[in-house]
Amino acid sequence: MRFERLLPANSRRRAILKKFYETYIAKFSEEERRYFKWIKANEPTPIELEKQKNADFKIKPKISIVVPVYNTPQNFFEELVQSLEKQTYSNWELCLADGSPEPITYMQEYPKKDARIKYKVIGENKGISGNTNEALTLATGDFIGLLDHDDLLPAFSLYEVVKAINENPEVEFLYSDEDKLEAIDQPRYGVFFKPDFSPYTLNSANYICHFSIFKKELMDKLGGFRSEYDGSQDFDIVARASELTKNIIHIPKVLYHWRAHRNSTASNSDSKPYAFEIGKKVIKDHVKRSLGKEVTVEDGLTPGSYELKYEVIGEPKVSIILDARKANKEKIEHVLEELQKITYQNIEMIFIKDEKNAGELACFENVMKETVVAKDNKFEAFNRAIQKATGDYAIIIDRRLRKIDKPDFIEQLLGIAQDETVGIVGTKLYNKNNGIEHSGIILGMNGAGDFLYRGVPKDAGTYMQRLLIIHNLTCSYTKYAMINKKLFEKAGGFATEYIGELASIDYSLKMQELGKQVVINPIVTFCVDKLSDATQLKEQIEPFKKKWEKYYRQGDRFFSPNLSKKHTGLAIKIDD
Repeated sequence: MRFERLLPANSRRRAILKKFYETYIAKFSEEERRYFKWIKANEPTPIELEKQKNADFKIKPKISIVVPVYNTPQNFFEELVQSLEKQTYSNWELCLADGSPEPITYMQEYPKKDARIKYKVIGENKGISGNTNEALTLATGDFIGLLDHDDLLPAFSLYEVVKAINENPEVEFLYSDEDKLEAIDQPRYGVFFKPDFSPYTLNSANYICHFSIFKKELMDKLGGFRSEYDGSQDFDIVARASELTKNIIHIPKVLYHWRAHRNSTASNSDSKPYAFEIGKKVIKDHVKRSLGKEVTVEDGLTPGSYELKYEVIGEPKVSIILDARKANKEKIEHVLEELQKITYQNIEMIFIKDEKNAGELACFENVMKETVVAKDNKFEAFNRAIQKATGDYAIIIDRRLRKIDKPDFIEQLLGIAQDETVGIVGTKLYNKNNGIEHSGIILGMNGAGDFLYRGVPKDAGTYMQRLLIIHNLTCSYTKYAMINKKLFEKAGGFATEYIGELASIDYSLKMQELGKQVVINPIVTFCVDKLSDATQLKEQIEPFKKKWEKYYRQGDRFFSPNLSKKHTGLAIKIDD
Protein backbone atom coordinates (compact mmCIF):
# COMPACT_ATOMS: atom_id res chain seq x y z
CA MET A 1 0.00 0.00 0.00
CA ARG A 2 2.80 2.39 0.85
CA PHE A 3 4.40 1.64 -2.54
CA GLU A 4 1.11 2.50 -4.30
CA ARG A 5 0.88 5.80 -2.42
CA LEU A 6 4.45 6.79 -3.32
CA LEU A 7 4.21 5.59 -6.93
CA PRO A 8 0.58 5.59 -8.00
CA ALA A 9 -0.33 3.77 -11.22
CA ASN A 10 0.02 5.83 -14.39
CA SER A 11 1.84 8.60 -12.48
CA ARG A 12 4.75 10.50 -14.03
CA ARG A 13 6.95 9.54 -11.07
CA ARG A 14 6.28 5.85 -11.65
CA ALA A 15 6.94 6.20 -15.38
CA ILE A 16 10.30 7.88 -14.69
CA LEU A 17 11.31 5.16 -12.25
CA LYS A 18 10.27 2.45 -14.71
CA LYS A 19 12.34 4.04 -17.47
CA PHE A 20 15.34 4.34 -15.12
CA TYR A 21 15.01 0.66 -14.18
CA GLU A 22 14.76 -0.48 -17.80
CA THR A 23 17.69 1.72 -18.90
CA TYR A 24 20.13 1.26 -16.07
CA ILE A 25 19.25 -1.94 -14.21
CA ALA A 26 17.07 -4.49 -16.01
CA LYS A 27 19.24 -4.84 -19.12
CA PHE A 28 22.40 -5.63 -17.15
CA SER A 29 23.38 -9.03 -15.82
CA GLU A 30 24.04 -9.64 -12.15
CA GLU A 31 27.78 -9.74 -12.83
CA GLU A 32 27.62 -6.41 -14.69
CA ARG A 33 25.78 -4.86 -11.77
CA ARG A 34 28.44 -6.25 -9.42
CA TYR A 35 31.05 -4.54 -11.57
CA PHE A 36 29.23 -1.21 -11.31
CA LYS A 37 29.35 -1.61 -7.52
CA TRP A 38 33.03 -2.55 -7.68
CA ILE A 39 33.80 0.62 -9.67
CA LYS A 40 32.03 2.75 -7.10
CA ALA A 41 33.82 1.07 -4.20
CA ASN A 42 37.34 0.90 -5.67
CA GLU A 43 38.00 3.76 -8.07
CA PRO A 44 39.05 7.20 -6.84
CA THR A 45 36.54 9.92 -6.07
CA PRO A 46 36.95 13.46 -7.49
CA ILE A 47 38.53 14.51 -4.18
CA GLU A 48 41.01 11.63 -4.37
CA LEU A 49 41.83 12.53 -7.97
CA GLU A 50 42.69 16.05 -6.87
CA LYS A 51 45.01 14.66 -4.20
CA GLN A 52 46.76 12.54 -6.83
CA LYS A 53 47.67 15.69 -8.74
CA ASN A 54 49.68 16.87 -5.73
CA ALA A 55 51.53 13.59 -5.16
CA ASP A 56 55.26 14.13 -4.73
CA PHE A 57 56.90 11.04 -6.21
CA LYS A 58 60.61 10.46 -5.68
CA ILE A 59 60.85 8.99 -9.19
CA LYS A 60 59.04 11.12 -11.78
CA PRO A 61 59.48 9.35 -15.11
CA LYS A 62 58.22 10.69 -18.40
CA ILE A 63 55.74 8.26 -19.94
CA SER A 64 55.70 8.19 -23.73
CA ILE A 65 52.33 7.02 -25.00
CA VAL A 66 52.95 5.52 -28.43
CA VAL A 67 50.01 5.40 -30.87
CA PRO A 68 50.04 4.38 -34.55
CA VAL A 69 47.16 6.05 -36.37
CA TYR A 70 45.45 5.20 -39.63
CA ASN A 71 42.32 6.99 -40.81
CA THR A 72 41.37 7.46 -37.17
CA PRO A 73 37.80 8.79 -36.63
CA GLN A 74 38.03 12.29 -35.18
CA ASN A 75 35.70 11.62 -32.25
CA PHE A 76 37.76 8.59 -31.18
CA PHE A 77 40.97 10.60 -31.28
CA GLU A 78 39.51 13.60 -29.45
CA GLU A 79 38.30 11.34 -26.66
CA LEU A 80 41.71 9.66 -26.45
CA VAL A 81 43.45 13.03 -26.08
CA GLN A 82 40.89 14.17 -23.51
CA SER A 83 41.58 11.05 -21.47
CA LEU A 84 45.28 11.96 -21.45
CA GLU A 85 44.67 15.61 -20.62
CA LYS A 86 42.66 14.51 -17.58
CA GLN A 87 45.52 12.40 -16.20
CA THR A 88 46.40 13.23 -12.61
CA TYR A 89 50.05 12.56 -13.48
CA SER A 90 51.12 15.08 -16.09
CA ASN A 91 54.64 14.08 -17.16
CA TRP A 92 53.62 12.33 -20.37
CA GLU A 93 53.93 12.74 -24.09
CA LEU A 94 51.76 11.41 -26.90
CA CYS A 95 53.70 10.11 -29.90
CA LEU A 96 51.60 9.75 -33.06
CA ALA A 97 52.72 8.24 -36.35
CA ASP A 98 50.26 8.61 -39.21
CA GLY A 99 50.27 5.95 -41.91
CA SER A 100 47.03 7.13 -43.56
CA PRO A 101 46.90 7.61 -47.35
CA GLU A 102 46.59 11.34 -46.69
CA PRO A 103 47.76 13.16 -43.55
CA ILE A 104 44.97 13.59 -40.99
CA THR A 105 44.34 17.33 -41.07
CA TYR A 106 42.57 17.71 -37.73
CA MET A 107 45.33 15.79 -35.94
CA GLN A 108 48.00 18.24 -37.11
CA GLU A 109 46.49 20.97 -34.96
CA TYR A 110 47.03 19.20 -31.63
CA PRO A 111 50.82 19.71 -31.28
CA LYS A 112 50.19 23.45 -31.62
CA LYS A 113 47.91 23.34 -28.60
CA ASP A 114 49.94 21.00 -26.38
CA ALA A 115 53.71 20.54 -26.74
CA ARG A 116 53.40 17.08 -25.18
CA ILE A 117 51.69 15.87 -28.37
CA LYS A 118 53.98 14.86 -31.24
CA TYR A 119 52.69 14.05 -34.70
CA LYS A 120 54.61 12.45 -37.58
CA VAL A 121 53.44 11.81 -41.13
CA ILE A 122 54.94 8.53 -42.37
CA GLY A 123 53.91 9.00 -45.99
CA GLU A 124 52.96 5.36 -46.42
CA ASN A 125 51.25 2.60 -44.53
CA LYS A 126 53.96 0.37 -43.05
CA GLY A 127 51.47 -1.86 -41.24
CA ILE A 128 50.75 -1.89 -37.53
CA SER A 129 54.33 -2.82 -36.53
CA GLY A 130 56.04 -0.45 -38.93
CA ASN A 131 53.74 2.42 -37.99
CA THR A 132 54.27 1.77 -34.29
CA ASN A 133 58.04 1.75 -34.79
CA GLU A 134 57.75 5.15 -36.47
CA ALA A 135 55.87 6.41 -33.41
CA LEU A 136 58.63 4.99 -31.20
CA THR A 137 61.18 7.23 -32.93
CA LEU A 138 59.37 10.22 -31.39
CA ALA A 139 59.54 8.89 -27.83
CA THR A 140 61.83 10.64 -25.35
CA GLY A 141 60.32 9.18 -22.18
CA ASP A 142 61.74 6.87 -19.55
CA PHE A 143 58.90 4.39 -20.13
CA ILE A 144 56.90 3.51 -23.23
CA GLY A 145 53.15 2.93 -22.98
CA LEU A 146 51.32 1.20 -25.84
CA LEU A 147 47.87 2.50 -26.75
CA ASP A 148 45.48 1.89 -29.63
CA HIS A 149 44.10 4.93 -31.44
CA ASP A 150 40.50 4.23 -30.42
CA ASP A 151 40.95 3.35 -26.74
CA LEU A 152 40.98 5.34 -23.49
CA LEU A 153 42.80 5.66 -20.19
CA PRO A 154 41.00 6.55 -16.93
CA ALA A 155 42.25 9.74 -15.26
CA PHE A 156 44.26 7.85 -12.62
CA SER A 157 45.99 5.45 -15.04
CA LEU A 158 49.43 7.05 -15.32
CA TYR A 159 49.39 7.95 -11.62
CA GLU A 160 49.04 4.26 -10.74
CA VAL A 161 51.80 3.34 -13.19
CA VAL A 162 54.20 5.86 -11.64
CA LYS A 163 53.17 4.78 -8.13
CA ALA A 164 54.07 1.18 -9.05
CA ILE A 165 57.40 2.32 -10.49
CA ASN A 166 58.23 4.13 -7.26
CA GLU A 167 57.32 1.07 -5.21
CA ASN A 168 59.36 -1.18 -7.53
CA PRO A 169 62.26 0.92 -8.89
CA GLU A 170 63.76 -2.10 -10.68
CA VAL A 171 60.62 -2.73 -12.75
CA GLU A 172 61.04 -2.92 -16.54
CA PHE A 173 57.62 -4.09 -17.68
CA LEU A 174 54.18 -3.28 -16.25
CA TYR A 175 50.66 -4.25 -17.23
CA SER A 176 47.19 -3.62 -15.80
CA ASP A 177 43.64 -4.89 -15.77
CA GLU A 178 41.18 -3.68 -18.40
CA ASP A 179 37.54 -3.44 -19.37
CA LYS A 180 35.46 -2.51 -22.42
CA LEU A 181 33.18 0.30 -23.47
CA GLU A 182 31.32 1.11 -26.65
CA ALA A 183 31.16 4.88 -26.18
CA ILE A 184 32.54 7.28 -23.63
CA ASP A 185 29.11 7.89 -22.14
CA GLN A 186 28.13 4.21 -22.03
CA PRO A 187 28.56 1.77 -19.11
CA ARG A 188 31.79 -0.15 -18.89
CA TYR A 189 31.62 -3.92 -19.01
CA GLY A 190 33.66 -7.06 -19.73
CA VAL A 191 36.18 -6.38 -16.98
CA PHE A 192 39.29 -8.55 -17.11
CA PHE A 193 41.01 -8.95 -13.74
CA LYS A 194 44.35 -10.57 -14.56
CA PRO A 195 46.80 -12.70 -12.56
CA ASP A 196 50.35 -11.69 -11.79
CA PHE A 197 52.88 -12.63 -14.43
CA SER A 198 52.16 -16.21 -15.52
CA PRO A 199 54.59 -17.69 -18.08
CA TYR A 200 52.59 -20.80 -18.97
CA THR A 201 49.34 -18.86 -19.13
CA LEU A 202 50.97 -16.43 -21.55
CA ASN A 203 52.03 -19.36 -23.74
CA SER A 204 48.37 -20.37 -24.05
CA ALA A 205 46.83 -16.92 -24.61
CA ASN A 206 47.94 -13.30 -24.63
CA TYR A 207 46.23 -12.45 -21.37
CA ILE A 208 48.42 -9.35 -20.86
CA CYS A 209 47.36 -7.47 -23.98
CA HIS A 210 46.55 -3.91 -22.71
CA PHE A 211 47.74 -1.69 -20.93
CA SER A 212 51.48 -2.52 -21.33
CA ILE A 213 54.32 -0.23 -20.28
CA PHE A 214 57.99 -0.93 -21.03
CA LYS A 215 61.12 0.72 -19.72
CA LYS A 216 62.75 2.57 -22.60
CA GLU A 217 65.98 0.57 -22.27
CA LEU A 218 64.01 -2.68 -22.52
CA MET A 219 62.17 -1.49 -25.62
CA ASP A 220 65.50 -0.55 -27.17
CA LYS A 221 66.81 -4.08 -26.51
CA LEU A 222 63.67 -5.51 -28.11
CA GLY A 223 64.26 -3.45 -31.21
CA GLY A 224 60.63 -2.46 -31.48
CA PHE A 225 57.91 -4.40 -33.29
CA ARG A 226 58.35 -7.01 -36.02
CA SER A 227 56.21 -6.77 -39.15
CA GLU A 228 56.13 -10.52 -39.75
CA TYR A 229 53.96 -10.77 -36.62
CA ASP A 230 51.44 -8.12 -37.65
CA GLY A 231 48.08 -8.96 -36.15
CA SER A 232 49.72 -10.41 -33.03
CA GLN A 233 52.57 -7.93 -32.81
CA ASP A 234 51.65 -7.01 -29.24
CA PHE A 235 51.70 -10.71 -28.28
CA ASP A 236 55.15 -11.05 -29.84
CA ILE A 237 56.65 -8.08 -28.04
CA VAL A 238 55.19 -9.13 -24.68
CA ALA A 239 56.57 -12.66 -25.13
CA ARG A 240 60.01 -11.38 -26.09
CA ALA A 241 60.03 -8.90 -23.22
CA SER A 242 59.35 -11.73 -20.76
CA GLU A 243 62.46 -13.47 -22.08
CA LEU A 244 64.66 -10.44 -21.34
CA THR A 245 63.45 -9.44 -17.88
CA LYS A 246 61.88 -10.93 -14.78
CA ASN A 247 61.15 -7.48 -13.38
CA ILE A 248 57.50 -7.59 -14.38
CA ILE A 249 54.74 -5.95 -12.34
CA HIS A 250 51.01 -6.45 -12.64
CA ILE A 251 48.92 -3.53 -11.38
CA PRO A 252 45.58 -5.05 -10.26
CA LYS A 253 43.56 -2.01 -11.26
CA VAL A 254 41.51 -1.20 -14.36
CA LEU A 255 43.79 1.29 -16.11
CA TYR A 256 42.61 0.74 -19.68
CA HIS A 257 39.27 0.97 -21.47
CA TRP A 258 39.18 -1.09 -24.67
CA ARG A 259 36.70 0.39 -27.10
CA ALA A 260 34.36 -2.19 -28.63
CA HIS A 261 33.12 -1.53 -32.16
CA ARG A 262 32.56 -3.67 -35.24
CA ASN A 263 36.18 -3.44 -36.43
CA SER A 264 37.60 -4.13 -32.99
CA THR A 265 38.49 -7.55 -31.59
CA ALA A 266 37.12 -6.26 -28.29
CA SER A 267 33.59 -6.85 -29.63
CA ASN A 268 34.18 -9.04 -32.67
CA SER A 269 36.80 -11.78 -32.55
CA ASP A 270 36.18 -12.47 -36.26
CA SER A 271 37.34 -8.98 -37.25
CA LYS A 272 40.97 -10.13 -37.41
CA PRO A 273 40.99 -13.94 -37.81
CA TYR A 274 44.52 -13.89 -39.22
CA ALA A 275 45.74 -12.58 -35.87
CA PHE A 276 45.04 -15.93 -34.22
CA GLU A 277 47.12 -17.75 -36.84
CA ILE A 278 50.01 -15.34 -36.29
CA GLY A 279 49.52 -15.97 -32.55
CA LYS A 280 50.45 -19.63 -33.11
CA LYS A 281 53.75 -18.56 -34.66
CA VAL A 282 54.39 -16.23 -31.70
CA ILE A 283 53.92 -19.12 -29.27
CA LYS A 284 56.07 -21.60 -31.20
CA ASP A 285 58.92 -19.12 -31.57
CA HIS A 286 58.69 -18.00 -27.94
CA VAL A 287 58.71 -21.57 -26.57
CA LYS A 288 61.66 -22.47 -28.80
CA ARG A 289 63.64 -19.48 -27.51
CA SER A 290 62.66 -19.73 -23.85
CA LEU A 291 62.49 -23.51 -23.33
CA GLY A 292 64.63 -24.78 -26.19
CA LYS A 293 61.97 -27.17 -27.43
CA GLU A 294 59.17 -27.50 -29.94
CA VAL A 295 55.49 -27.14 -29.14
CA THR A 296 52.42 -28.14 -31.13
CA VAL A 297 49.86 -25.33 -31.13
CA GLU A 298 46.22 -25.85 -32.06
CA ASP A 299 43.22 -23.54 -31.79
CA GLY A 300 41.64 -23.54 -28.36
CA LEU A 301 37.91 -23.78 -27.82
CA THR A 302 37.64 -19.98 -27.75
CA PRO A 303 39.22 -17.43 -30.15
CA GLY A 304 42.61 -16.26 -28.95
CA SER A 305 43.26 -19.30 -26.76
CA TYR A 306 45.41 -22.24 -27.79
CA GLU A 307 45.81 -25.93 -26.99
CA LEU A 308 49.48 -26.79 -26.54
CA LYS A 309 51.47 -30.02 -26.51
CA TYR A 310 55.06 -29.49 -25.39
CA GLU A 311 57.80 -31.69 -26.84
CA VAL A 312 59.24 -34.43 -24.62
CA ILE A 313 63.04 -34.56 -24.64
CA GLY A 314 64.38 -38.12 -24.46
CA GLU A 315 62.42 -40.81 -22.65
CA PRO A 316 62.73 -40.31 -18.88
CA LYS A 317 61.27 -42.99 -16.64
CA VAL A 318 57.92 -42.23 -14.99
CA SER A 319 56.80 -44.03 -11.84
CA ILE A 320 53.06 -44.57 -11.47
CA ILE A 321 52.11 -44.83 -7.82
CA LEU A 322 48.88 -46.84 -7.62
CA ASP A 323 47.19 -46.16 -4.29
CA ALA A 324 44.93 -49.19 -3.78
CA ARG A 325 44.07 -48.57 -0.15
CA LYS A 326 40.39 -49.28 0.67
CA ALA A 327 39.99 -50.89 -2.78
CA ASN A 328 38.75 -54.35 -3.71
CA LYS A 329 40.05 -56.65 -6.44
CA GLU A 330 37.37 -55.67 -8.96
CA LYS A 331 38.13 -51.95 -8.59
CA ILE A 332 41.87 -52.41 -9.07
CA GLU A 333 41.26 -54.60 -12.13
CA HIS A 334 39.34 -51.72 -13.66
CA VAL A 335 42.07 -49.18 -12.81
CA LEU A 336 44.73 -51.42 -14.34
CA GLU A 337 42.64 -51.84 -17.49
CA GLU A 338 42.51 -48.07 -17.82
CA LEU A 339 46.26 -47.78 -17.25
CA GLN A 340 46.82 -50.16 -20.15
CA LYS A 341 45.72 -47.31 -22.43
CA ILE A 342 48.94 -45.44 -21.68
CA THR A 343 51.00 -44.81 -24.82
CA TYR A 344 54.23 -43.94 -23.00
CA GLN A 345 56.56 -46.92 -22.64
CA ASN A 346 59.19 -46.10 -20.03
CA ILE A 347 57.11 -46.57 -16.91
CA GLU A 348 57.15 -48.57 -13.70
CA MET A 349 54.37 -49.17 -11.19
CA ILE A 350 54.54 -48.94 -7.40
CA PHE A 351 51.69 -50.50 -5.40
CA ILE A 352 50.28 -49.13 -2.13
CA LYS A 353 47.98 -51.49 -0.21
CA ASP A 354 46.59 -51.44 3.29
CA GLU A 355 46.79 -54.26 5.83
CA LYS A 356 43.15 -55.27 5.24
CA ASN A 357 43.28 -55.76 1.46
CA ALA A 358 46.91 -56.87 1.11
CA GLY A 359 45.96 -60.50 0.66
CA GLU A 360 43.09 -59.88 -1.77
CA LEU A 361 45.31 -57.71 -3.99
CA ALA A 362 48.39 -59.93 -3.87
CA CYS A 363 47.54 -61.24 -7.35
CA PHE A 364 48.48 -57.87 -8.87
CA GLU A 365 51.99 -57.70 -7.48
CA ASN A 366 53.48 -59.36 -10.57
CA VAL A 367 52.89 -56.14 -12.56
CA MET A 368 54.38 -53.94 -9.84
CA LYS A 369 57.97 -52.84 -9.41
CA GLU A 370 57.60 -52.37 -5.64
CA THR A 371 54.85 -52.72 -3.04
CA VAL A 372 54.17 -50.58 0.03
CA VAL A 373 51.84 -51.73 2.79
CA ALA A 374 50.30 -48.84 4.76
CA LYS A 375 48.55 -48.80 8.12
CA ASP A 376 46.46 -45.70 7.44
CA ASN A 377 45.33 -43.40 4.62
CA LYS A 378 47.85 -40.60 5.17
CA PHE A 379 50.56 -39.27 2.88
CA GLU A 380 53.39 -41.11 4.63
CA ALA A 381 52.81 -44.08 2.31
CA PHE A 382 53.30 -41.82 -0.72
CA ASN A 383 56.66 -40.73 0.65
CA ARG A 384 57.79 -44.34 0.99
CA ALA A 385 56.45 -45.24 -2.45
CA ILE A 386 58.22 -42.37 -4.21
CA GLN A 387 61.43 -43.14 -2.32
CA LYS A 388 61.28 -46.69 -3.72
CA ALA A 389 60.55 -45.42 -7.22
CA THR A 390 63.39 -45.32 -9.74
CA GLY A 391 61.65 -42.91 -12.12
CA ASP A 392 62.64 -39.30 -12.70
CA TYR A 393 58.99 -38.31 -12.33
CA ALA A 394 56.04 -39.76 -10.44
CA ILE A 395 52.27 -39.57 -10.73
CA ILE A 396 49.83 -40.85 -8.11
CA ILE A 397 46.73 -42.70 -9.34
CA ASP A 398 44.18 -44.08 -6.89
CA ARG A 399 41.14 -46.35 -6.70
CA ARG A 400 38.84 -43.47 -7.70
CA LEU A 401 39.94 -43.57 -11.34
CA ARG A 402 37.03 -44.25 -13.66
CA LYS A 403 38.42 -43.27 -17.04
CA ILE A 404 41.60 -42.00 -18.68
CA ASP A 405 40.62 -39.58 -21.44
CA LYS A 406 44.07 -38.98 -22.90
CA PRO A 407 46.18 -42.12 -23.46
CA ASP A 408 49.15 -39.80 -24.08
CA PHE A 409 48.66 -37.97 -20.76
CA ILE A 410 52.17 -38.86 -19.58
CA GLU A 411 53.71 -37.23 -22.67
CA GLN A 412 51.50 -34.15 -22.24
CA LEU A 413 52.54 -33.74 -18.61
CA LEU A 414 56.21 -34.60 -19.18
CA GLY A 415 56.57 -31.90 -21.82
CA ILE A 416 55.90 -29.35 -19.08
CA ALA A 417 57.45 -31.16 -16.10
CA GLN A 418 60.83 -31.33 -17.89
CA ASP A 419 61.07 -27.55 -17.59
CA GLU A 420 63.52 -27.15 -14.70
CA THR A 421 61.52 -24.16 -13.41
CA VAL A 422 58.38 -26.33 -12.91
CA GLY A 423 57.78 -28.26 -9.68
CA ILE A 424 54.43 -29.95 -10.27
CA VAL A 425 51.97 -30.26 -13.17
CA GLY A 426 48.34 -30.78 -12.18
CA THR A 427 45.42 -32.07 -14.24
CA LYS A 428 41.66 -31.61 -14.53
CA LEU A 429 39.50 -34.11 -12.70
CA TYR A 430 35.76 -34.53 -13.20
CA ASN A 431 33.07 -36.89 -11.91
CA LYS A 432 30.57 -39.19 -13.64
CA ASN A 433 28.15 -36.27 -13.96
CA ASN A 434 30.81 -34.25 -15.88
CA GLY A 435 31.18 -31.87 -12.95
CA ILE A 436 34.63 -30.55 -12.01
CA GLU A 437 36.33 -32.13 -9.01
CA HIS A 438 39.70 -30.41 -9.44
CA SER A 439 40.93 -27.64 -11.72
CA GLY A 440 43.30 -25.94 -9.29
CA ILE A 441 43.27 -24.77 -5.69
CA ILE A 442 42.92 -21.08 -4.80
CA LEU A 443 44.99 -20.11 -1.78
CA GLY A 444 42.84 -18.63 0.98
CA MET A 445 39.50 -19.49 -0.63
CA ASN A 446 36.99 -20.70 1.98
CA GLY A 447 39.66 -21.16 4.64
CA ALA A 448 43.15 -22.34 3.81
CA GLY A 449 42.23 -22.96 0.17
CA ASP A 450 39.55 -24.56 -1.96
CA PHE A 451 39.07 -26.26 -5.32
CA LEU A 452 38.14 -23.74 -8.00
CA TYR A 453 35.01 -24.38 -10.10
CA ARG A 454 34.08 -27.54 -8.26
CA GLY A 455 30.81 -28.85 -9.74
CA VAL A 456 30.99 -26.69 -12.89
CA PRO A 457 30.62 -28.58 -16.23
CA LYS A 458 34.09 -29.79 -17.12
CA ASP A 459 34.48 -27.94 -20.43
CA ALA A 460 32.58 -24.78 -19.56
CA GLY A 461 33.84 -21.46 -20.83
CA THR A 462 35.04 -19.60 -17.75
CA TYR A 463 37.01 -16.58 -16.69
CA MET A 464 40.34 -16.61 -18.56
CA GLN A 465 39.26 -20.05 -19.88
CA ARG A 466 40.93 -21.65 -16.86
CA LEU A 467 39.22 -24.98 -17.56
CA LEU A 468 40.55 -25.09 -21.11
CA ILE A 469 44.13 -23.79 -21.26
CA ILE A 470 47.44 -24.69 -19.64
CA HIS A 471 48.15 -22.06 -17.01
CA ASN A 472 50.03 -21.15 -13.84
CA LEU A 473 48.46 -21.45 -10.44
CA THR A 474 49.64 -21.34 -6.85
CA CYS A 475 48.41 -24.74 -5.69
CA SER A 476 47.41 -28.03 -7.30
CA TYR A 477 46.01 -31.30 -6.02
CA THR A 478 48.98 -33.67 -5.75
CA LYS A 479 47.19 -36.78 -7.00
CA TYR A 480 46.87 -37.20 -10.77
CA ALA A 481 49.71 -34.69 -11.04
CA MET A 482 53.26 -35.13 -12.31
CA ILE A 483 55.89 -34.67 -9.63
CA ASN A 484 59.61 -34.14 -10.20
CA LYS A 485 61.33 -36.68 -7.93
CA LYS A 486 64.49 -34.64 -7.36
CA LEU A 487 62.43 -31.65 -6.28
CA PHE A 488 60.23 -33.94 -4.18
CA GLU A 489 63.31 -35.12 -2.28
CA LYS A 490 64.68 -31.59 -2.01
CA ALA A 491 61.39 -30.43 -0.47
CA GLY A 492 61.40 -33.27 2.06
CA GLY A 493 58.43 -35.03 0.47
CA PHE A 494 54.83 -34.63 1.56
CA ALA A 495 53.95 -33.38 5.02
CA THR A 496 52.37 -36.39 6.75
CA GLU A 497 50.25 -34.51 9.28
CA TYR A 498 47.77 -33.17 6.71
CA ILE A 499 45.07 -34.69 4.50
CA GLY A 500 43.09 -33.45 1.51
CA GLU A 501 43.63 -29.85 0.41
CA LEU A 502 46.08 -28.99 3.18
CA ALA A 503 48.54 -31.69 2.11
CA SER A 504 48.33 -30.52 -1.51
CA ILE A 505 48.58 -26.83 -0.59
CA ASP A 506 51.56 -27.55 1.63
CA TYR A 507 53.45 -29.37 -1.12
CA SER A 508 52.63 -26.70 -3.70
CA LEU A 509 53.91 -23.98 -1.38
CA LYS A 510 57.09 -25.98 -0.86
CA MET A 511 57.58 -25.77 -4.62
CA GLN A 512 57.02 -22.00 -4.45
CA GLU A 513 59.67 -21.82 -1.71
CA LEU A 514 62.09 -23.55 -4.09
CA GLY A 515 61.28 -20.93 -6.72
CA LYS A 516 59.44 -23.45 -8.92
CA GLN A 517 56.27 -22.97 -10.92
CA VAL A 518 53.05 -24.86 -10.29
CA VAL A 519 51.27 -25.49 -13.58
CA ILE A 520 47.99 -27.17 -14.49
CA ASN A 521 47.27 -28.86 -17.80
CA PRO A 522 43.45 -29.08 -17.97
CA ILE A 523 43.72 -30.59 -21.45
CA VAL A 524 44.67 -33.76 -19.56
CA THR A 525 41.47 -35.03 -17.94
CA PHE A 526 40.50 -37.97 -15.76
CA CYS A 527 37.04 -39.10 -14.76
CA VAL A 528 37.13 -39.99 -11.05
CA ASP A 529 34.82 -40.73 -8.18
CA LYS A 530 34.03 -37.80 -5.93
CA LEU A 531 37.09 -36.59 -3.99
CA SER A 532 35.54 -37.26 -0.60
CA ASP A 533 38.90 -36.92 1.15
CA ALA A 534 39.30 -33.28 -0.03
CA THR A 535 38.76 -31.88 3.44
CA GLN A 536 40.40 -29.54 5.91
CA LEU A 537 40.53 -30.31 9.62
CA LYS A 538 39.34 -27.09 11.26
CA GLU A 539 41.87 -27.32 14.07
CA GLN A 540 44.71 -27.40 11.52
CA ILE A 541 43.70 -24.37 9.41
CA GLU A 542 45.00 -21.53 11.58
CA PRO A 543 48.34 -23.22 12.45
CA PHE A 544 48.72 -24.04 8.76
CA LYS A 545 48.09 -20.44 7.71
CA LYS A 546 50.61 -19.28 10.30
CA LYS A 547 53.19 -21.73 8.94
CA TRP A 548 52.76 -20.24 5.46
CA GLU A 549 52.01 -16.70 6.65
CA LYS A 550 54.09 -15.03 3.92
CA TYR A 551 51.99 -16.57 1.17
CA TYR A 552 48.66 -15.89 2.82
CA ARG A 553 49.69 -12.30 3.46
CA GLN A 554 50.63 -11.68 -0.19
CA GLY A 555 47.57 -13.56 -1.46
CA ASP A 556 47.24 -15.94 -4.36
CA ARG A 557 49.33 -14.35 -7.12
CA PHE A 558 47.41 -16.14 -9.86
CA PHE A 559 43.96 -15.17 -8.60
CA SER A 560 43.08 -11.49 -8.73
CA PRO A 561 42.52 -9.67 -5.41
CA ASN A 562 39.48 -8.17 -7.15
CA LEU A 563 37.77 -11.58 -7.26
CA SER A 564 35.82 -13.08 -4.37
CA LYS A 565 37.18 -15.97 -2.29
CA LYS A 566 33.83 -16.69 -0.66
CA HIS A 567 32.86 -19.53 -2.95
CA THR A 568 34.44 -21.79 -5.55
CA GLY A 569 33.00 -20.04 -8.56
CA LEU A 570 34.25 -16.69 -9.82
CA ALA A 571 32.58 -13.43 -8.85
CA ILE A 572 33.76 -9.85 -8.56
CA LYS A 573 34.72 -9.00 -4.99
CA ILE A 574 32.46 -6.30 -3.61
CA ASP A 575 31.63 -7.23 -0.03
CA ASP A 576 34.25 -9.72 1.19
